[in-house]
Amino acid sequence: MILFGKQVVLHILTHYPSVALEWYLSKEVDKALFARLRAHGREHGSTIVRVDSQKAQAMARGGNHQGFLAKVHPPKSSSLATLKHMNRILVLCGLTDVGNVGALFRSVACLGFEGVIMDTQLPYEGLARTSMGALYEVPFCVCPRLLDTVQELKDAGVYCYGAHIQGDDVRQVVFKHPLAIFLGSEGMGLTPKILRKMDRIVHIGMQSKVGSLNVSVAGAIMMDRAL
Repeated sequence: MILFGKQVVLHILTHYPSVALEWYLSKEVDKALFARLRAHGREHGSTIVRVDSQKAQAMARGGNHQGFLAKVHPPKSSSLATLKHMNRILVLCGLTDVGNVGALFRSVACLGFEGVIMDTQLPYEGLARTSMGALYEVPFCVCPRLLDTVQELKDAGVYCYGAHIQGDDVRQVVFKHPLAIFLGSEGMGLTPKILRKMDRIVHIGMQSKVGSLNVSVAGAIMMDRAL
């Protein structure tokens, strides 16, 4: 699996060094960084490979690699049997934008939530890049049958909160734990069947004519309020 972009690659080097197998450079780097890459190779067995710009562009599939790429181990998914016993879970329903989902993984890691359940399998390369490597830190699983997932969480004693414009103001809600926050896609939101199974519906009050937030921003606010 190939990741690209200077900040992502350096973040992997600093925070998740055990997942890297090879480093690909298509431009010169300063001596200090090159020394770090060589030290990583001695400790973890990775190698440094020089590639030309055309090769780097092909490896990044046209993305902005900035001369930095890395071959990494793919992340390992967990299971619902494990995640349902966590105290704070984020559940993503119908989200397919890799940028939004990656940003939510970053927020989960930063805000102290413990796991992510998705109903849609997304490309790990994109998620690892947009999450700045948080995909390697946050346990996650893919459960396409969301109604069954909700029931299994509830059977495990998890309180289920759904984000919807007609819900209670999140600032006034006292969250019960263990909990799961359900987010729907920006276009469709949570389906009526999912909403009916929620223990409570919550929303973020808007203070202007702008009627909604980006789902990754809304998710971060919801998680912060639920801590």
